[in-house]
Amino acid sequence: MKNVFLIIIFSAAILSAQSFRAEQVEGQVTAQIGTSENWTIVNNGQFLPASSTVSTSKNSQVWLQGNNINLLIKGSSAVKLTSIKKMTVNELILALAMEDMLNAPKKNENLYSKNTAVYGAEVNGIKPPIVESDNFGIKRLNGAVQLAESGLKESAVVFARETFRKYPETNSIAAFRIYFANILYNLGLNEDAYDDFKTIRSLKLTDVQKEEVRTKMDTLAKKLLRN
Repeated sequence: MKNVFLIIIFSAAILSAQSFRAEQVEGQVTAQIGTSENWTIVNNGQFLPASSTVSTSKNSQVWLQGNNINLLIKGSSAVKLTSIKKMTVNELILALAMEDMLNAPKKNENLYSKNTAVYGAEVNGIKPPIVESDNFGIKRLNGAVQLAESGLKESAVVFARETFRKYPETNSIAAFRIYFANILYNLGLNEDAYDDFKTIRSLKLTDVQKEEVRTKMDTLAKKLLRN
């Protein structure tokens, strides 16, 4: 019954999602609309229904303008329009429960593609990783980072979690995993953040990343013991 309740809530959220207008299109920007597997070119002024997914190639970008939310999608990124929304922390908790329900145990795959990581300015103490790649899972994670940079941190985490589930090869990219775990940490979702860092600890990490994960886990463990 709980699972049915969660599905009903998220189905209603999708139905109420808003459409967006594409503005200032630069370079190659494409959209996949509804259940279609075809990608079509996005033009300036074009209206995109909520069922769309927008993807940009390298050195491309597009402004998406909605009723009360605008988002710049930069190069090598992909975003589902239903993910461009404001969420409360309680809604995030519900969405994470939904993802846990959908996420069957899967063996992590190694990522063999060559990628160039570029680190931008910090957002609330978090350095956002952007990886140039044609791998669609990575493009979605780049899009999730841009959602977070635009202040939509809760929806960014949900979109990232969905991406990790649907594109399991992305689970091994430590920079992304740490980035989104840190968002949970800063939102005060200590148990979820601790579980994420615990999983991240088993990945191939740099010395700096190992120290960050260890420090965060120690801090979170103390907070959880006090609760």
